[in-house]
Amino acid sequence: MKLTKVREGKTDLTVPDPASYTFQGRYEPTRAPVFYNPKMEFSRDIAVLVLNALSKTRRRAIDVCDPLAGLGARGIRFAKEVSGLNKSVIGDLNDAAIPLIRENARINRVGGLVEIEHKDANLLLAEHSEPGKRFDYIDIDPFGTPAPFLDSAIRALKNGGLLAITATDTAPLCGIYSKACLRKYGAVPLRSEFCHEVGLRIMIGAAVREALKYDFGLEVLLSYSVDHYLRAYLRGSLGATKADSSASDMGYIFYCPSCGWRSAVELGGEWLCGCGMCGKPLKRAGPLWCGKLADRAFTECLVEQDRSGLNTKKRVEKLLRLLIMECEKPPTFYVIDRISSKLKRGVPPVAKVLERLIDMGYESSLTHFHPKAVKTAAPLDALMEIVDEL
Repeated sequence: MKLTKVREGKTDLTVPDPASYTFQGRYEPTRAPVFYNPKMEFSRDIAVLVLNALSKTRRRAIDVCDPLAGLGARGIRFAKEVSGLNKSVIGDLNDAAIPLIRENARINRVGGLVEIEHKDANLLLAEHSEPGKRFDYIDIDPFGTPAPFLDSAIRALKNGGLLAITATDTAPLCGIYSKACLRKYGAVPLRSEFCHEVGLRIMIGAAVREALKYDFGLEVLLSYSVDHYLRAYLRGSLGATKADSSASDMGYIFYCPSCGWRSAVELGGEWLCGCGMCGKPLKRAGPLWCGKLADRAFTECLVEQDRSGLNTKKRVEKLLRLLIMECEKPPTFYVIDRISSKLKRGVPPVAKVLERLIDMGYESSLTHFHPKAVKTAAPLDALMEIVDEL
């Protein structure tokens, strides 16, 4: 295996040389003997910020786990860049990954904080499911779906701990392969202009439903959809009351493909039979998470952190500020281009639409999901009138 050196944040990493695993001009991380995706540096940068924020709220050193580590980039960065860490347990089933994890721990001088496990991720997490062995933070970052690891991860999470999950199987979650989504996540997806938000909510909802079995409630501190993946940070709280609170934020999204009308309905609510605007049949997505996609106070705390050492610091700040703006808005968003197309009108600037919505008293913002969309509490007919006027 041909290796090279890269630097992420304050961490030096020995990684498979991308030049040796490039096909048709593009690096394919799955072709390398040990998995490493440089495009996920942005995700790892945010994870470091999140974990530092979590560490500051604890009065003791924290234990973290990266059970699907590849060459250990995420777990090594935690040990190197997060203060207040007791240990970073890094695991992978790949024989070739273990020597590379050890080498990366050595060159970053974090061997005293790192525990390396050559094990299946579910086995590793199951061995830490007893009280006293659980983790403050677990990062499930697979190639594909996190669904097979959710149960064991929740059982290995401490009360008040943080569960981070990533999904790269966006095709099922966004409705291209609906049967695969139903198999993996137990939910029906929806092909629409806001399919990535639906996919993110389905992923979160799957984790919430797994946690409910153990009287564990999950609260979304941060979540987003970028590039080729979906990502969420969920804080777990033990107790039937906490679990019931999480369950109350579950539901369905009903959508009219004819006119674009949509509405969210809680799990115990009455299902909608026809569109609220044109009366035509509706499509349904869910069960999924209908609550907030980020916690404002937590996200503002991340913005205040020092990001000077991150290679992606500008992009991180831009995303976090968008998430703060949209975190308390209703589910789904409206793409102005699509509304203009239905009205057979020219496309007005999104900024002007947003300004008019706010002037009319509707809670509204831009969204990170789409550069030409708005999240708003305004009904669709009011938004259409604004677009028509502009």
